[in-house]
Amino acid sequence: MVLFGKTPAKKSPAGRSVPGAKAASRPAAAGPRPVSARELAAAAAGRRAGKSGAFEPIGDTSLRGASIIDWSTAPSAIEVQEANPGLCDVLENAALMFASGQDGAARTLLEQGVQADAEARQSALAWLALFDLMQRAGDRNAFDQLAMQYVLQFESSAPSWEKAAPETGEGAAQGGGYIAVAGELSAANAPALEGLRRAVGSSVPRARVDLAGLGGFDEAGARELAELLGRARRQRMALTVQRPEKLQSALEAAVARGRDGGEGAWLLALELLQWRREQAKFDERALEFAVAFEVSPPSWEPPAAGADGASAVAGDAAPTAVATPSRAAEAADESDVLDLAGTMAGAAPPQLAEIEQFGALRDVVTVDMSAVERVDFVAAGALLNVIARLEGRHKALQIVGATPIVRALLLLIGASPRHFVRKVS
Repeated sequence: MVLFGKTPAKKSPAGRSVPGAKAASRPAAAGPRPVSARELAAAAAGRRAGKSGAFEPIGDTSLRGASIIDWSTAPSAIEVQEANPGLCDVLENAALMFASGQDGAARTLLEQGVQADAEARQSALAWLALFDLMQRAGDRNAFDQLAMQYVLQFESSAPSWEKAAPETGEGAAQGGGYIAVAGELSAANAPALEGLRRAVGSSVPRARVDLAGLGGFDEAGARELAELLGRARRQRMALTVQRPEKLQSALEAAVARGRDGGEGAWLLALELLQWRREQAKFDERALEFAVAFEVSPPSWEPPAAGADGASAVAGDAAPTAVATPSRAAEAADESDVLDLAGTMAGAAPPQLAEIEQFGALRDVVTVDMSAVERVDFVAAGALLNVIARLEGRHKALQIVGATPIVRALLLLIGASPRHFVRKVS
């Protein structure tokens, strides 16, 4: 399945004669030609994109940041990897599918491409993107089978399967994952909660979930967020819920409609009251919920307090909330690398504000995207604008850790290979 057709071969400019060639009648126009994924990205970025015939260097690889990042135990420098993107039509279309949440369709297209499409078969990045999608789906058997084909195709070692494991030791003590939930909270927008699902499933220590980017919700979306927050609370996960004010206003409007507001909205409103530790309001609303839906009222079981004893909810408008330092400010004090996580969606994902704040403090802005689950098409364009603004101020942005399918989208939308770096000792 191909989302966009291949760009047709170039023809001689109209009106230009070729010496020695006989005149031939032109066939009638067959309608508008198909638009390729690259042309779509080029139009959005306001530029003209071209394809190079070379391919990404291959060698010993790991899936997370495959073949572009070489993590060292004691990195002391960062080297720019001037690799050709290795893009092809199949990979471009798959990257767009993945960006819009069509993981299965993207995987199917890549599986067919590396077998039947000449360009995709020769593109190491296309293979690495397919490994990426298989890893995300937890399909170890398919991953191992593809690894054998990869070795035969490129005569190089294939990426290794990454086992999910909880953090231990010093890394767990410092911990802290940032999860941005953006867009519509609905059954149709499953990627919106993907980062939170993984964080709760792995009990990521000292994680923060930012709800400021939520634009609305439906019954299924509200239920799932309530369930995820409830799981985190019951397993005593040290989680901070940030900037829920916009969501709370929408929930209050739904609850005011009584039963017609939907049980999911009521459950999510009650869950947020638990995280805000507002017991009096929770008890009152729990009774109203029991009467409206003819069920037993939920029990008051507040979440574990944070390491500093602060409230589990931090927001801009709540007067009792403890102010939380910006992630960029924390990173400026602790590291020369800004760690991003979660899903980047929409024109103004919160991760971009972090990059700009972090970039104000240094000339070389290094961003680790290892924990970024997905970047949609609009957010990719917004990231490109941030890169342009930084470079306009004579700064350099370097990206480490972007997974192959995310990297393919960023290259397609206009990021340069020079923006992707690897750490060396």
